[in-house]
Amino acid sequence: MLKYDAVVAGAGPAGSTAARVVATAGARVLLIEKRARVGYPVQCAEYVPALIASEVDFGEKSIALAVGTLVTFFPDGTVTSTPAPGYILNREVFDASLAEGAVKAGAELWLKATVEDLTDTSLIIRQANGRRQEVEAGVIIGADGPLSLVARTRGWPRATLAAAVQVEMALPEPMQVTRVYFDPLYRGGYAWVFPKGKTANVGVGLVSGEITPAAALTHFLRRLGWQQQNIVRRTGGLIPVAGPYQEVHRGRVLLCGDAGGFTHPVTGAGILTAILSGRLAGEAAAAYLGSGAPLATYEESWRDLLGPALARGQAGRRRWQEEWARDGAALSKLLRQTWMV
Repeated sequence: MLKYDAVVAGAGPAGSTAARVVATAGARVLLIEKRARVGYPVQCAEYVPALIASEVDFGEKSIALAVGTLVTFFPDGTVTSTPAPGYILNREVFDASLAEGAVKAGAELWLKATVEDLTDTSLIIRQANGRRQEVEAGVIIGADGPLSLVARTRGWPRATLAAAVQVEMALPEPMQVTRVYFDPLYRGGYAWVFPKGKTANVGVGLVSGEITPAAALTHFLRRLGWQQQNIVRRTGGLIPVAGPYQEVHRGRVLLCGDAGGFTHPVTGAGILTAILSGRLAGEAAAAYLGSGAPLATYEESWRDLLGPALARGQAGRRRWQEEWARDGAALSKLLRQTWMV
């Protein structure tokens, strides 16, 4: 049996950050990723706030476009502009750079490797060649996405999820701002246009309702008049929208990123919270491995740093579930009270 101080499942922003932090502390770390390439295929709208630059180092190649303003289109026809400095990323490059940082810090990376089973202290990992490898770990960090096998195997329930579909397509005209569109049809969600230069990510996310995500995207492209634009790629994914679990640590297992529900319940934004929760999980694991500090300190640290903002998001999400309206004026009133607050 192989032995590591920590095993991190998932080499997205949360997992790579956690692995880097633990490895930097001198621990022996294994980082596993189910895909053949870190960050590919992209399943993300790719927008991040500028604050992310204070948390992680990433090169210019990771940035498709710097943006400064968010324009929001409400169902009653009103439009608002809000300062929102940030970046539209090249997620594949960005994720790869974070995983490279973990490896440079000393973590070992296995690609095309998935968790099949685990206990508090060991995992069964299926590798690329089909071989099943048992691995002992002092700490296990689940950062394996919204359908986390680590979470399911250890008894956490399935999270409440929104479904999103997106295309990257040629922009008919230059655009330097991000745009969000609300429509009663997109129940519990919204549509977006996030420019990347000559192209833009155009998508729709929703929780439930009378229209599927694919039909909502078709509806949105017709609204924009862009249904004939050249599509570069299509993607989609699931987004946790209920906030973090009541507990994200059990025994020697910690959850971070989407696996722990660390996305904003209203906006669905999750890259920065993934990095922050990954850092905090990594710090808790490093302290446990180094000095025996309780892993439960992770619960305290994420609540101190992320709790207030996510709690406001949870309150907004509850109101969306209860008060979402077909009437444009009523829905716009609700959105102004809950969007970007």
